[in-house]
Parts: sequence; structure tokens; C-alpha cells
Amino acid sequence: MPAKPTITIIGSGISGLVLAAGLLRRGIQVRIYEAALSFSEIGLGLSLGPAAHRAMPLIDPQIRDIYDSLVTTHADSPGYESFRETWFEFIWAGGWRDGGLLMDLKALPSGQTAVRRADFLKELLALIPDGIVRFGKRLAELSEGEDGDSIRLLFEDGSVEMAEVVVGCDGIKSRVKEALLPDESVLAQPRYSGMYGYRAVLDMEDMVEAVGDHRARVSTLYIGEGGYGISYPIMRAKKVNVGFYVLSEEWEGDSWVRPAKREDMERDAKGMGKFVQALVERMPDPSRWAIFEHPHISTYTRSRIAVLGDAAHASTPHQGAGAGQAIEDAHVLAELLADSRVDSVQAIMAAFKAYDEIRRPRSQRVVTTSKENAYLFSLCLDGIGDDADKLQEILQERSRDEAIIVGAYDLDF
Repeated sequence: MPAKPTITIIGSGISGLVLAAGLLRRGIQVRIYEAALSFSEIGLGLSLGPAAHRAMPLIDPQIRDIYDSLVTTHADSPGYESFRETWFEFIWAGGWRDGGLLMDLKALPSGQTAVRRADFLKELLALIPDGIVRFGKRLAELSEGEDGDSIRLLFEDGSVEMAEVVVGCDGIKSRVKEALLPDESVLAQPRYSGMYGYRAVLDMEDMVEAVGDHRARVSTLYIGEGGYGISYPIMRAKKVNVGFYVLSEEWEGDSWVRPAKREDMERDAKGMGKFVQALVERMPDPSRWAIFEHPHISTYTRSRIAVLGDAAHASTPHQGAGAGQAIEDAHVLAELLADSRVDSVQAIMAAFKAYDEIRRPRSQRVVTTSKENAYLFSLCLDGIGDDADKLQEILQERSRDEAIIVGAYDLDF
């Protein structure tokens, strides 16, 4: 068989590296352009749901081997092995039920898993042979070549490269998406979602002192009126990732992070119950983080271009599904591009359309339900409120949906 066209990937985050690993495993040539001068990663933890956990070995078994070697689970705390399949325990925060258990929500078979994002990415990069990733290549402009048979990539360093097809894995502010949908992208810029939060990492000893051994070691969502808290163990249960999120329509300016005073955080936590207030007391001097969302776009592909991960469907963090959806994207696209019928640029364009038809409905639904979860966890989602029975029903329903992975892909040329 003739060699398949080379797939050019813009961005070497989780989505770009996972896709590249899957394509290389299937014998498809790739090249990656990354804006950073060298590999680096910001951010704290990463958690994947059951569907993404099952998708990883379907892309490349080494990916899940890496993830599982780094992951923290409830079983890392002796005596808590029975919580291995727990996603989160939901606890009332404030009011007459303060501290009481709403439900232990399972996520079969993996339960809550968390890794340090930088560690995971470092190991993913090791799967990519030398010479494939070119660093210091920040995309400035993408356009169709003069011959109509290629894509022209202009980088900020002034260099120009030509590509047969391009997949944008360049995040929420994607330049590839701007080229894909120039008019729509102007209107579909990231926007404030109506919620901000505070985040920190605490030592396990401090966490136990604050909320007790069980609450410290079992992943917990503290649901309260107007906001919610979250905590889950990381780094083999040596530390705990904690956060506290507040509904607020007010956020001035375009900056996503701004300094805050301890009094601000304490005021926001007022009425959120003993556990959240105990966490706030031990959080360091805070910064306030705006939660941004991205409006849906009409397509993930046009001609020789596609977008994947946050470039296509950046999500709020309230469902913990952003990275998982990127991994599902990579699974579907790698399978489609590996099909024996995909042996030309025209066939790749057909595969891109199939990818869009498969992935856009599910990923955009996750973006929507993640936004709704902000109101669900803050006890003000229309029709649900603080009704315990309705809360349990909708949480179970969304847990089942998160566990589903599409298993068959049909191409119609």
C-alpha cells in the first residue's frame, strides 16, 4: 500500500501527544509543532473518567500503562480499599444537613483516579520519537497554499512550513480553529461562565486535621447553596487537591486570575458548612480564578483541517471531563485515519467529517452538562434544587453517560 499522507499536529499537550502516539502505532507519519521552546506544563492534577480510561489502551496500550503507573486511587490509603470504585462522595455543605452524606457515587471500574499533569505529559512525550516534535513554533497564521493542494503554516519566528492536512490541538485559544472558522471564531471567544474559584494543594496531615481521616482520604464534593467545594487525594495520597467555587455574575476584565484577600474567601465560604470552612482556614493566601467556557462551534472540520480537544470543545471543570474528552477524540480520529480506505488527502477529509459526526454531539453535550453541574452542585439547577432524590437520580444518570464509550466507526465515502 502507498504511504498515507503525513498528519501535521499543532500543539503537544495531552490531546496532541495522545493522538500522535495512536497514529504512530498505526504506522501513520506525524509531525508536531509546539509553541513552547521546550517541554513544560503548568497545572495541578488530572482526573479521567471510566470512558477515557478504557479508551487509552485502544489508542496505545502504553498510554494506559503510563497513566496507571502514575495514578493515585483511594486504595493508596490503607483501610480505604473498599472505595476503589468511588468517584466522589457527595456531602451536604451548610444548612440542617451539614456534613451528612447524600450519596457515594461509583464510577466503574476505575473510580476516582488522579495524576500530576506534568508527570503524565512527560511520559507521553517519551513515546514520541526524536525529531517529530519541533519546539518554539508558535503558529501565527494558517492558510490554503497557492496550489490549493497544501496548507501554509506561518510561525511567529517568520518560518513557513507546508502541510498536507492539519489537526489543531492548540487549546482554548486555538489559532487553527480561527483559520477553520474565521467568522464564527470572532463570536465564539472564551467567556466568563458565571463562577470563580480558589484552589490549593494541602499536605495530607493538614487535611486530616481539618476534616478528619475519612473525608481527607476519600474524594469528596461538598454541595452547598450558591457554591461547592471539592477535595481528592493526589501523589499517592501524600497530598490533597482542594478547591472552592462560587457562583457570581460579576467578573471584570479579561484576566483569568486576580489576587484576592483572605477576607474575600472567608466571606464566600460563609454558610458553606464546617468542612468547607475548615479547608478555607488552611488554604494559603488565595488567588481568585475565573472559570471560562467556550461556546459551541458548528463543526470540528473543514477541508484539510480539523480541531481536537480544547481547541474544539473547551469545558468548565465541573464534570472533570475535559482531558477525557480529548482522549476520546484521539481514539476516534486515530481509528478513522487508520482505516485501509484512508489512503489519500480526499479520504482523510472524509474521515475528518466522520470524526465530526461522531465526536461533536457527545463532546458538546459534556460541555453543556459540565456547565449545568455548576448549578447542580450549588443546589440551584432548575427542577432539581436541593431535592435529595432528584440529585441522586441525575448524578447517577450523568455517571452512566460518562462511562459510555462509542465502539464502532463507519465511514461512508
